[in-house]
Amino acid sequence: MTPEHQATPEEEAYGNLLHETSEKLSEPARAVIEEAQSAAYGAHMVRNYCFQPEEYDEAMEKMRVAAVELSDRECELLAKIWRAALAAAASIDPSDERLVGYKVDGGDLHWYYRMLSSMVEKILQEKRCAELQKKIAEQEPDNIWDIPS
Repeated sequence: MTPEHQATPEEEAYGNLLHETSEKLSEPARAVIEEAQSAAYGAHMVRNYCFQPEEYDEAMEKMRVAAVELSDRECELLAKIWRAALAAAASIDPSDERLVGYKVDGGDLHWYYRMLSSMVEKILQEKRCAELQKKIAEQEPDNIWDIPS
């Protein structure tokens, strides 16, 4: 029998960051985190459930809708959270077989943090790209003949 998993300092830092920022986040920001956590949990932490690709797509779409309402400050906080989740994932060996729950081992926990962090990162990247495209579109002239010589 393998020894039980002990939370790493990075996992604790992630949990502390979530706790500290939870009251600072708006409902849309919380929705982004909660959707990512829920999808990652369903995909990696529940052994008697088969997570479907459509569920990932649904979670990402809900996160995209919520991300439209995020402020720059909330995006910064969410970026800290995804980096903390990525650090937590990096602190756990994906081949770790120590149990963390019913038929769930450290490797599953590693992939939980990885999925959570990548989902939040992707949403923030998409939001940033959309904002840049909007800014570029606003700077482009409506008519090519309107360009000053």
